Amino acid sequence: MKLLSCIQNLQPIHATNIMANSYTESLQLNVPLEQAKAKAEEALLKSGFKMSRWIESNQAFYSESAITIWSWGEDIVVRFEEKGAETLVWFTSSCKLATQFIDWGKNKKNAKKFFIALQAS
Repeated sequence: MKLLSCIQNLQPIHATNIMANSYTESLQLNVPLEQAKAKAEEALLKSGFKMSRWIESNQAFYSESAITIWSWGEDIVVRFEEKGAETLVWFTSSCKLATQFIDWGKNKKNAKKFFIALQAS
């Protein structure tokens, strides 16, 4: 959370599910919705997540992480909520394997990787 506090134009709002099979965090960006979507799409690519696709009805990008020695991969969802001239960005990383009860910190690492890339975009 310290790292996220330092990111310019981002304010940590919410984080849940530490060491469960999913992790959700939200951040307020001081940019309009369309700019937030462009930055998030670029951040997903820079983070190494694959198969990013936009679903208009859900106002969300859907991506996935690669299989590693620690997991069978994760589903990544980035949703947006317009708040006037600012945008609330919700990032969720969930284990693909339904029987995986503990993520060993992988979902939180996915969020950290995404928000670092978001800062750079």
